[in-house]
Amino acid sequence: MTSTESKPVAPPRAAAPSTSQRLRALLGNQAVGATLLAVLVVLVWEVFSDLTFVIPSPVQTIGVLIENLSDPAYLFDLRVTAQSVFLAFVIGTAIGGGLGLLLGLSERLRLIFEPILIMLNGIPKIVLYPVLLPIFSLTGSKVVMGVLFALFPVLINVSTGVQEIPRVYWKLARSVRANAWQMLVHIIIPAIRRPLLTGIRLAVSLAVVGVVLSEFFATRRGLGRVVLQSYSHGDYPSMVATIMLLITISFAISIALWQWEKRLH
Repeated sequence: MTSTESKPVAPPRAAAPSTSQRLRALLGNQAVGATLLAVLVVLVWEVFSDLTFVIPSPVQTIGVLIENLSDPAYLFDLRVTAQSVFLAFVIGTAIGGGLGLLLGLSERLRLIFEPILIMLNGIPKIVLYPVLLPIFSLTGSKVVMGVLFALFPVLINVSTGVQEIPRVYWKLARSVRANAWQMLVHIIIPAIRRPLLTGIRLAVSLAVVGVVLSEFFATRRGLGRVVLQSYSHGDYPSMVATIMLLITISFAISIALWQWEKRLH
């Protein structure tokens, strides 16, 4: 009796990815996506530079920026703006984080102050600058303006994050008799780290906006003054180069914080 040998069955071949799936996978690569975005920005920039004399070409802008960065006076303006932004960011984050923590922990405080804070957040903050200028002088007023821009995203995100902490965390803290400092360090901050980082990421960019806008109106030094003077003198390459420098620095810091925030997920 002859036995028939059974042939091994080949596993089913996986379907080849479609064109749309390949495109999504390509764009999903962060490095490739960033490169494609940069190329697209440069192409659009080049097109607009041919349409109007106000916008210089990317090559001309980079050349002017390199020339500006070798100028000690320009570097001094950059340092003045950076110091004001740093102070505004630190103070705004500290005040916003403290107020957000109080509002998140106390329902009574939320009922009293939340409507006021929502109203203040909706006010165009630059209209307050003429009031701040005689009170805080030239240097102090732009720092205060940066603080006003930076504190609200931190305040809102921290307050919301504290309110969303699971109740079991509070029960655990009470069961181990944790004091206020231990609750803050070991429970609250780890629980709200993602919304806190989101608020900080927004605060960095908004602090830059607040300080530079203030430098447009009244200041002796700073990149805002450089942009305004370049516009007044018709030096559009220097104006655009300074604007691109501000955008690039803010974008780089935001991307770094965003990557850190993604790791926490």
